[in-house]
Amino acid sequence: MTSRTIADYGLLSDCRTAALVSVAGSVDWLCLPRFDSPSVFGRLLGEQAGFWSIAPVAAYSSTRRYLGSTMVLETSFRTEGGEVTLTDALALGDGNRGHDLGAGASGALFRQVTCNEGIVELDVVFVPRPEYGLIRPAVRDGSEGLLVRGGATVLSLSSSVPFAVEDDVARARIVIHAGDVLGFALEHANSWEAEPSFWSQEEIFRRLADTWEGWTSWS
Repeated sequence: MTSRTIADYGLLSDCRTAALVSVAGSVDWLCLPRFDSPSVFGRLLGEQAGFWSIAPVAAYSSTRRYLGSTMVLETSFRTEGGEVTLTDALALGDGNRGHDLGAGASGALFRQVTCNEGIVELDVVFVPRPEYGLIRPAVRDGSEGLLVRGGATVLSLSSSVPFAVEDDVARARIVIHAGDVLGFALEHANSWEAEPSFWSQEEIFRRLADTWEGWTSWS
C-alpha cells in the first residue's frame, strides 16, 4: 500500500465518481464511471493497482489549492529550473450549471500542465490497472494518444506528446518551457459500447474551463 496519508490527497468529483490526487501529482484512486465501479487506478490498495503521475524529474517543492469554490485542483511544482502548474478536474457535462451539475458527466479526467517560468523536465507515467489491479490491460499507442483495453474497461488517453509503451506501462519525458500548456484527457467506456473518443488540445482546455465555470455556478 502507498505510504501516503489521506491528508496528502486532493479530491476530485463529477457528481458521479471521485478521484484522489496526491501532492506529488499522482492519481492514486479513480473508479469509472461511477463511485461503485471497480477502480482504474488503485495505488491506495498497493503499488500494483495502478496510478497516473505527472511530476518534475528534478527535485521539487509543491503546493496545492482548489481554484476558488470549485473542485478543480491546482498543484504547483517548483524546481531550480522553473515552475509548472498541474490542473486536475473530473469533467462535468458540457454546459452543466447549478442543480444540473454532473447530469451529463461522461467519466473523463482532465489534466493540464502549464509552465509559468523557466524550463522544467517532466515525467508522465501512466499505469492503468482495471478491476482493482487484478487486470493488466493491453495498451496501444496511436497518433492521438493511447487506447487501453482490459476486461470490461476501455480507456482513451488523449495526448499531444508521444509515449513509450512497454507491456502495459506508458511513459513520456517532456521538456516544457515558460508559456507552454499541455492537456491530457482520460475517458472511459464499457467494452460493449462505442470506443471513447480522443480529444483535441483545444477541446480539453475548453472543457476544463467549462467545468470550472460549472462548479462556480453551483458555489
